[in-house]
Order: sequence, then C-alpha cells, then structure tokens
Amino acid sequence: MDNYSVFNILDLLETLGEDEVCSILSEFSCPKNTEIEDFLHSNAIEFAKRKMSISYLVFNDTQEFVGYFTLTHKMSSIPCDTLSKTSCKKLSMHSKLNENTLNYDVSAFLIAQFSKNYAVQDGNAITGDCLMDYVFDILFRIQHLVGGGVVFLECEEKQKLLDFYQNQNNRFKPYGERYSAKDNKKYIQLLRLF
Repeated sequence: MDNYSVFNILDLLETLGEDEVCSILSEFSCPKNTEIEDFLHSNAIEFAKRKMSISYLVFNDTQEFVGYFTLTHKMSSIPCDTLSKTSCKKLSMHSKLNENTLNYDVSAFLIAQFSKNYAVQDGNAITGDCLMDYVFDILFRIQHLVGGGVVFLECEEKQKLLDFYQNQNNRFKPYGERYSAKDNKKYIQLLRLF
C-alpha cells in the first residue's frame, strides 16, 4: 500500500482531544454524497464513544486528511437464491441457514461509511481501491482476533459505484436491495467473503 497513515478516531480523541479532532473532521468534504459528510461532522465522534461504530481517518504523507471509513458489525439476512453455489458454501461456514426463509442469517462486518475527501487536490488524493485496501487491512486484523468472514455494505443504485465495489480489487457481489422511504432512494446490498 502507499504511504498513508490510518488512525482510529478513538485514538485521535485520546491523543489530540475532541476540539482538535472536530477541527480535522471539519476539513472533510463529499459533495457527491452529503450523508457521508454529515455523518462524519455530526455523528462519528458520538458513535465511536458509544462503541456503535468506529471511524478510521486516513492521512497522506503530508498529513492531509484524504479519506475515511466507518466499520461496525450487524446482523444481516442473505437470501441463498441470490448467490452462486460456491458462495453459498462459503457463506455457510460463517452463518446459519434459516430453513423457514432459506436465508443465511449472519453477523457480519458492515462498511457503514466510505469516502475519499474531495477537498484534497487530485495529486495528493487517495484512490478508492487504496482506501478499500486499508478497510480490509483492519478487517483482517479483527478477523484474526475475533473470527468472522463476511463483510457487507449498501450503496446507492449508481452504476459507477456498483462498478467500483464489484471490480477485481474489491470483489463485492450484490445480494439484495433496500428502499429507503426517508431518503426516497434504492440501495443495493453487496457482500464479500474473506
């Protein structure tokens, strides 16, 4: 991976204090999805303090805040008829098939937020693939400590996003969809076994 540093927001709060962390977070901009920006500015610290989810801030070698991702764990129900036989077999190692619904019920890692900082100029920006590599670096360490092997996320039904998450580096596979009446948006659910 490139020359970036990844920090758990709880570690930053402990070493820098909340005011300084808030100042760093205020530098983040994501005009393509203001929900991601709003979460970081308004909820990331509180969610981390309450251990609901942990955000990880990524800095380049000149200490610019280039991106972040937020991880948590959540139950998910995955219909077996949406997956290949090979994927079902792998998924069965980490979950239980509900015989009534024919869904796999699994406690999985959730990538709840994921974005680069659009305030950083292109020459210093991080790529999405590089940011995802850091996500999996953390997840592999967690997996070594507590087990697990399924990660999922939801994204808006936009072809560019779907292409990114399903590319050869990231290898997520769609398994379902969810409609949010609140946002009036359709979200595609994707998973990856690791």
